[in-house]
Amino acid sequence: MAQPCRMILDVDTGIDDALAIAYALGRPGIVLEAVTTTFGNIDVAAATRNTLQVLDLLGRPDIPVAAGAAHALTRPYVRGAAHIHGQNGIGEVALPPPSRAALDAHAADLILGMARAHPGALTLCTVGPLTNAALAFARAPELARLLRGVVVMGGTLFHPGVPGIASPMADANMWNDPEAGRIVLGAGAALTLVGMDVTMQTLLTPAIADEIAPAGGAAAALMAMARFYLAAYQAQYPGIAGCGLHDPLAVAVAEDAALVTAEAMQVDVELAGELTRGQVVADRRRTGRTRPNAAVCLGVEEPRFRARFIAAMRGERGSVIP
Repeated sequence: MAQPCRMILDVDTGIDDALAIAYALGRPGIVLEAVTTTFGNIDVAAATRNTLQVLDLLGRPDIPVAAGAAHALTRPYVRGAAHIHGQNGIGEVALPPPSRAALDAHAADLILGMARAHPGALTLCTVGPLTNAALAFARAPELARLLRGVVVMGGTLFHPGVPGIASPMADANMWNDPEAGRIVLGAGAALTLVGMDVTMQTLLTPAIADEIAPAGGAAAALMAMARFYLAAYQAQYPGIAGCGLHDPLAVAVAEDAALVTAEAMQVDVELAGELTRGQVVADRRRTGRTRPNAAVCLGVEEPRFRARFIAAMRGERGSVIP
C-alpha cells in the first residue's frame, strides 16, 4: 500500500484554495500536516482568516496554520482579484469567525521546522505566490533535500495566461512574485509544476456543482463560493464551460502524479521583460547542455480527477476512487 502524502499546503485563500484545502482533507491518501498563508488572491491577513474559517467549516481546527509573506520579495502588494474571489476572498460567503488564531510563527519558519523534524517525509504544495517557499529556501538551502518534493501551482507553456496582467503567458502566482519563483525553481528540490496547461483542462461546471451541493454542510458552502468563481470565469471567458480547478489539481498531483503526464524540463522565470515578466520559460533544446529542474505537467486524466474531486467535496473520504 502506498504511503500517504504528508503535506504542507501554502495558500492565498481564495476560492480555489478553499476547494484545495477541502480536497486535501477529503482524500484518504493525504495527511494535511499544516497550512501556511501568503498574499495573492487577497491580503495575507484575510487569507489567514479565510483559511482558519475553512478549516473550522471542515471540522479540522486542529491543523496548524501560520501566516507568512504580506508582499512579494521586491514589490508591494496590490490587490487585483476581488472580481474573481469577492471582497472577502471566498465569494462573499459569510462564515463564522475563526475559533482560534494562527500560530505565532512565520510560515517560512514553520515549513523549515517541520521539514527538519521529518526529513524526507513531507511534500510542500504551493498554490499561491511562492514567497514563503522562497524565503524558506533562501534561509536554509538544505530544505531541498529535506522535503520529499515540492508541487507548485504555477506556470503555463501553451495555454494563455490570466487576463488583466501585462504578460500574456504568465499565471497569477508567478506574476505576483517572479523573483520568488526563480528562487524556488533553482533550489534543487524535486519539483513538479502544475500549470494552466493542465488546470484549465479541469473545469468545475454548474453540473458538477449541482452534484456536490446537495450533500449539504461544508459541501453546500463550498459550492456557494464556487458559484461566485464560476460567474467570474463566465464573465472573463465568454462561452467557457466552467472555472479552472487550479489549486485542487495541484493538491491532487501531489498525492498521485499518475493523474498527469509530465515532461522533465529546464525551466526558469522571466524577471525583466516588458511583455514576459512572470512567464515560465522552458529550454527544451536537445543539445545535451540542458539540466532539467522540474517535471512540467502537460496532460491530465480529467475524468479520474473529477471523480475524486466530487467525492472529496461531498465528504466521502472513505470512497475508493481509482
